Amino acid sequence: MIRTHTSVRVFSRQLPLFMNPLHQDRIGKSQSDSAFPTPMLVSFDLWGTLYTPKKSVPEHLAKDFPAIFAAISQEFPNYGGNSANMPSLDEKWRKTDEPLVTKLYEQLMAHFASADAYVLYDDAKLVLGALVANRVPSVAASNSDSYARRILDSLGLGTYFADVYLNFSYEIGHTKLDRWFYGAYFRRHFDAAHAHDPKLIMTCFLERSVRAGCNGVFLDRLRNSVFLSGVEPKRAVSSNCFESHSCHEAEGDDLVMLANNRVCVSGLQPFLRLFGL
Repeated sequence: MIRTHTSVRVFSRQLPLFMNPLHQDRIGKSQSDSAFPTPMLVSFDLWGTLYTPKKSVPEHLAKDFPAIFAAISQEFPNYGGNSANMPSLDEKWRKTDEPLVTKLYEQLMAHFASADAYVLYDDAKLVLGALVANRVPSVAASNSDSYARRILDSLGLGTYFADVYLNFSYEIGHTKLDRWFYGAYFRRHFDAAHAHDPKLIMTCFLERSVRAGCNGVFLDRLRNSVFLSGVEPKRAVSSNCFESHSCHEAEGDDLVMLANNRVCVSGLQPFLRLFGL
């Protein structure tokens, strides 16, 4: 929710959004020239927004699995063909259920639940700290498992958040790609159900979070979306959501106002400029 002087009710939009607002022909810029009001709450996605893995899970497996394979091969050479205790190749791979694989699993879980596996984006603490300094509470809403809380603490981010919702999609029966996720999420924790929510997934950013009454901030760090890739929209279609030319003073090559309730940024710092923080 964005703070002015009164609370704004959720689902107050009069006109419907496009079924596919991301289509290039349907993208235009807002004529809004006013900055977003200071938010009452900022809800962050975690993966790809605040941190990203140093290596993928397959890369980690590629590093550790050869040691397991070598140990099994030493005990059962020739893929088990020279062992009376292993009559088939299938039996060899069933051995991967033994303690060696259990150890690998434990190592992987411990690794991916710590800062060792992730890179913290340079702007994460800067922006979270600025929000704290301006008394704007931040929350983390994720479809991740309970290890995400350990990751936040390991990266030194835990103290910045007023609350962390994990596995929330399991509790309410909707994922983050469903607009009802946002509505239920904010209604459950706050009487007024609005927030700014930087997202990596454009459909989540435009269609779902905005439909739930949120102001959407789409974080495009790779600058490969139609909004930041230099592709000019062909036409503006709606006077409600997508208008012709933007004159927002905060706009630049790292921030594009799409409407008065949605924006695309290439990093988190422009997010602060949007609110004048």
